[in-house]
Amino acid sequence: MSLDSPQTSTSDITWVVNGRVSANSATAFQVTITTEGPSTEAEGDALLQGLVDLLTPRYYNVSGTKGYTAYTTRAMLPST
Repeated sequence: MSLDSPQTSTSDITWVVNGRVSANSATAFQVTITTEGPSTEAEGDALLQGLVDLLTPRYYNVSGTKGYTAYTTRAMLPST
């Protein structure tokens, strides 16, 4: 089986804010931020930071994450 060199690409960025209503609460929340059109990565970063800053004084264990997904593919070559 002959494969070509691996080709890696990345998908869109996803920003996520997580938290809980209180330290003893079973109720949690998750907010996902996506970008559309001509939005930029900097806008997503700023919105994530703004939401974390806004929610932290009111809710418990608020955190923000920024994620990328990468895909690696290898094409099958004809056997010789």
